[in-house]
Amino acid sequence: MEKTVRVLLDREKIEYAGILPFSECRVINPGLLERSWRGGEVQSVIMLSVPYRTGDFPSRNLSLYAVPRDYHLYFRQLFSHLEKELAQTFPGYTFKGYADHSPIGETYAASKAGLGVIGDKFQLINEKYGSYTFLGEILTDRVFEAYDTREPTFCSHCGACARACPVGEGCLSEMTQRKGELTPETEELMRKTGTVWGCDICRTCCPMNDGAARTPIAFFYEKPTPYLTSEAVEAMSEEEFLERAYSWRGRKTILRNLFAFEKKDD
Repeated sequence: MEKTVRVLLDREKIEYAGILPFSECRVINPGLLERSWRGGEVQSVIMLSVPYRTGDFPSRNLSLYAVPRDYHLYFRQLFSHLEKELAQTFPGYTFKGYADHSPIGETYAASKAGLGVIGDKFQLINEKYGSYTFLGEILTDRVFEAYDTREPTFCSHCGACARACPVGEGCLSEMTQRKGELTPETEELMRKTGTVWGCDICRTCCPMNDGAARTPIAFFYEKPTPYLTSEAVEAMSEEEFLERAYSWRGRKTILRNLFAFEKKDD
């Protein structure tokens, strides 16, 4: 990686990053690329692995990624100044950041950039932070002198995640995020596993997550809410609610889950 890029990322405490030729990436959303990209032809991708784990919580009913404020806010802040700094460092070139909603397959590209291995649940597992990371990338029309391209690598397929999954076919995290009425089976699974949003079972049982380090990034330590109640959600202002990862489905969806979850205390 070019030293000037590394310096900028070190300031952000982003330890794991790599640069790929755009041709090495899989475009999965060409429409998004066409709509959002305003530079010349994309030549390179700066892949970022951002750790978010701040520790363990003895009482928690949310997936760890939803305990801090919404990670989309973090990436919005990050890209707002990184894009400008990169453009100043490399005049005449365009830089555009994406996270989650991306034109490319992020997990595959991150592994090709050397940021980790691809797990059976298609999560990237980093050697230091495990699978407790968010992926982001910056597309640019600049060609770099050196790239970090390598063959993608995969986990050992030990089967621990499949054996521990409470659903088997499907995903409890996805089930908690659906709109509409919860099925009795989903309600029971939420109570049994102790979750109202998301599911970390495939992460916590993964041997590659043993000893995963805590993030050095201050954003993820701000305003943690490891245990959510319907009273807390109803009391949130709109501004406070929109700072949370579960807000993208609306207040009605998370309250539905909480009401179902809290039935166990009736």
